[in-house]
Amino acid sequence: MNNSYDIVIIGAGPAGCAAALTLRESGLTVAIIDKEKFPRDKVCGDAIPGPAFKVMHKINPLWADEMKEFTLAHKIKTGQVTAPNGKTMKLDWVTFSYNSKRIDFDNYLFNLVKTETSATIIESKRLKDISIDKNHVTCQFTDNSAIQASIVIACDGANSVVRRKFSEEVTNKDNICTAVRAYYKDVEGIQPGVNEFHFFTDLAPGYFWIFPLENGWVNIGFGILQKKSDNTKKPINLRNALHQIVNQMPSISPRFKNATLMQEVKGFGLPLGVNQNSVSGSRFMLCGDAASLIDPLQGHGIDHAMTSGHLAGIQAIKCFEADKFDASFIKQYDQALYAKIGKELSRNTFFLRIGSLFPWLLNIAVTIGQNQRLIERIVRFLKI
Repeated sequence: MNNSYDIVIIGAGPAGCAAALTLRESGLTVAIIDKEKFPRDKVCGDAIPGPAFKVMHKINPLWADEMKEFTLAHKIKTGQVTAPNGKTMKLDWVTFSYNSKRIDFDNYLFNLVKTETSATIIESKRLKDISIDKNHVTCQFTDNSAIQASIVIACDGANSVVRRKFSEEVTNKDNICTAVRAYYKDVEGIQPGVNEFHFFTDLAPGYFWIFPLENGWVNIGFGILQKKSDNTKKPINLRNALHQIVNQMPSISPRFKNATLMQEVKGFGLPLGVNQNSVSGSRFMLCGDAASLIDPLQGHGIDHAMTSGHLAGIQAIKCFEADKFDASFIKQYDQALYAKIGKELSRNTFFLRIGSLFPWLLNIAVTIGQNQRLIERIVRFLKI
């Protein structure tokens, strides 16, 4: 194995793959390294939002068209929100989107990097530590090997080694949403092309989702903001909450009477993009979950991950063209990233906080949502 590259990408999820694909014609030597072997699961809601396809179109329009035709996907046209009072409203998406198991979707992107780039691909190698000096980044791995590069693009997830070493300010536990996910088959009442979001008074401020997949499977889950506004309130056990919804909630449990659990319930954390902290420094950039870019209101992150990976790739090329790798020059990445998604994150952070303080507002919102013309305007405003 070569131990020196121009660019090392840590993590081969959507952010890392977007970075590698962006760098495909740069003439730079690139290594993309993941701690696991593909195909591998990624615990997630499995929704692939519309902006992810727009990012791919910027990288290569042909690949964007191919990504839209990915066969292991279920196209989504509508989001259905059920308020605690039982009233329901539907939001019709204005952008193309689908649901796909992350084990399939991530493997698709990973294979695209394999076939369409000259990047060196290294699997089953876990980053242990990282150090930066005047001329190099040195990545040390748990197998005692090491790789040097001029710059590192960190796409290594919510528990990013690079972030913990150099950008501790990003890891605010109050800004983490925790969730559990399970796969079921043969759930009744599934509407093709419709993602469901259910809110319950007893489980506020969390919500339960049902996202249809191919072959009769569905991704279900329950998530809640980790921060508690009332310290006297007993924390919600997410696995118990999911079990309660599926087996006891009158509006939900009958739909699971003949359903089959296909995989065990798994938990995960979602680092929300509620603060626009620094996501770069001398010779490094943070992308995706490592940069805490999850949408605070809707909980999606794949589109932001791919956006950040794409912009990091562009910035890396600029660094080599100018022969500048210092923090002030790489700060252009932060500026480009927040210029692209900063307003969206700020707006949805505001809505999240209002909804957390006044959960009863959802009942009013859904009632107002019976006005279809108004809903169409909201969808366009939220770009969903």
